[in-house]
Amino acid sequence: MEQIKIGILNLMQNKLETMQNFQNVLGDNVELKFYYSATRYLNRQLNSDITNSMSPLDLSEVKDLDGFIITGSPVEKLDFPQVSYFDEINELIDLLDQLNIPQLYVCWGAMAALNRLYDIDKKILPHKAFGVFQNQILAETPLLKNISDNFPAPHARFAEMDHEQLESEPTLKVNSISQNGLLTLVESTQKHQTFIFSHLEYQRDGLDKEYQRELNSPKVHGAFPASNYYSPLDHRPMFFWKQTQENFYKNWLQTVNEHKLTTC
Repeated sequence: MEQIKIGILNLMQNKLETMQNFQNVLGDNVELKFYYSATRYLNRQLNSDITNSMSPLDLSEVKDLDGFIITGSPVEKLDFPQVSYFDEINELIDLLDQLNIPQLYVCWGAMAALNRLYDIDKKILPHKAFGVFQNQILAETPLLKNISDNFPAPHARFAEMDHEQLESEPTLKVNSISQNGLLTLVESTQKHQTFIFSHLEYQRDGLDKEYQRELNSPKVHGAFPASNYYSPLDHRPMFFWKQTQENFYKNWLQTVNEHKLTTC
């Protein structure tokens, strides 16, 4: 069988770690093509480790891919037009919508896509949602096959999408929410579009690394550690969501493979 080809636009601050995360969760049987924003780094020097393993986004290559992922990005507090690469993101989202290949939008990527495709507004949360939370399944979906109700998943974000607008959009379905009522998984009922607000791709130490980055950043004030994450015995991170991670990405790749088989 021909290998599945997945494009990933890597917008995270920790690009090499993010690349490794998606390599881990998607496995060795998938051909991954990593991109970074061409406009974001137009006049900026990127580390050679990044340029050697990723390419600037090239929209002409997208048509040759079987699926596409847009990662999160630490820009939730900015209004969408304030993001330097927002026009580039919108062009990509429009193209993916037109091609209708399976799309997975993660955290800020999900926010940007829901805004572009369905005009859903983003709202800043009173405080950062940061920790490992239980997530209730509201509707059955193949993406949550072999995943139990109240499954654990890591959340790390400063913003949320408008729930009333989501509920009034008939072609969108909220499949899962977190224990504190925040979005976890949203799907289109008519397109191959999945919006996940949990960083399920994070490995065991992902939330801890994010906390350490915030502690050392002059831009972040009052950083706090992730909730429900550190062991009460030795205070080390616990990987509660490992099985959920494996099942979710296996299920998503299955949808990509099924779509590929029907379009060959």
